[in-house]
Amino acid sequence: MNTTKKKINFNLNDFFPFIDGLDIAINFSLVIFLSSFFLGSFDTRIAVVVLCSIISLSFISRIIDNKVSKLLEKLKVAKINFFLILFFLYLTPIIIHQNFTAVLAIGIFIIFRILFGIFISLSYRSVLINGQKIGTNILQLKFWILIFLGLACGSLFYNLINEIYSNDFINNGGWKILYLIVSTIMLAIFIFSKLYLKKNVMLILDFESIKNISIVNNLSNSFILLISILCFLLFSLSNWLPKFSDPNNLYFLSYGFLYLFLINLILVFITPLSNIVGRKKSVIFFSLSILITSTICSFIDHTSSYSIDFLKFFLSVVSSFTICCFILQQKINKTSDNSCISDLNFIFFITAFFISPFVFLSINFSINYSAIYIFLSIVYFINYIRLVLKKNG
Repeated sequence: MNTTKKKINFNLNDFFPFIDGLDIAINFSLVIFLSSFFLGSFDTRIAVVVLCSIISLSFISRIIDNKVSKLLEKLKVAKINFFLILFFLYLTPIIIHQNFTAVLAIGIFIIFRILFGIFISLSYRSVLINGQKIGTNILQLKFWILIFLGLACGSLFYNLINEIYSNDFINNGGWKILYLIVSTIMLAIFIFSKLYLKKNVMLILDFESIKNISIVNNLSNSFILLISILCFLLFSLSNWLPKFSDPNNLYFLSYGFLYLFLINLILVFITPLSNIVGRKKSVIFFSLSILITSTICSFIDHTSSYSIDFLKFFLSVVSSFTICCFILQQKINKTSDNSCISDLNFIFFITAFFISPFVFLSINFSINYSAIYIFLSIVYFINYIRLVLKKNG
């Protein structure tokens, strides 16, 4: 009997999920300042919803990475230095000036968001490091931990800038400092890899492996991740959303570092344990336990502060379970790396359509906490039915 020890190896492509989390945290944290800069003449409540939609374009554009790769193939572009691309992409918002017309300024920002989403998705598929092809395995805990780390760092950068500078300064273009920080990180990674490690990190476009997406298949394989992705965004939005939202939503929207850390901690603990217990058994147990708990909680009164704290705690637990279930189910189905990335892209696509209505409701109306538990029950009920049908069929 051969036994092999699995080692956690870190490569330069591990920076990609970190950059992804960094991008999510910084852009959604800056919504209130970006809305003032780009749409100063609009009502603030409308402007923030519009900016959330624009920032979410990086989620939507991920599903067309295969189309872009085919275009680049026709242009005979096969290898591009990824970190340099991101460096220049993050410089584009910095060139936007207040004297630009609103259409031009927003147009540049829209292009930036679309291109970032496409290239971050392509970078997950395959990267060439000194001639060796390396893909990003989103079914490894390392991938999700690095996204959490990026979210945390992005939020810390935002809070630091917000403490140092006044709101007027940030409103009038001071937000560009955060983009300058991110672009500097990209440049530092490029210089570190090129000069110190002597490694060329190229984005290799593997045209044959990038297939057209199947909407039904991608949705069925990834919809369970919707909860955790929404929690990521809730963490980023919590930097500003509670400040002028409906008073009844104030405490729920304050989804801070504690809950982000809790997601990470539970995920690291339960995923290896699930592999030991059994993947199918673990997924069924998670689905049933959350289904039962959330159904019971949907009938309980949620007016006390304790119930709000429990909801945030429960969301953290469920978010960990959704990521774990996604990893286990993809391994059970023996899904290929490229298919896993397509599934993840599709759930980001769906999330993009959730976030703006969520922000609008948070600002203008009181959120019914029972509805959140009902939503969780529905998601896990569907997942449980899928498991039963697959098991019997």
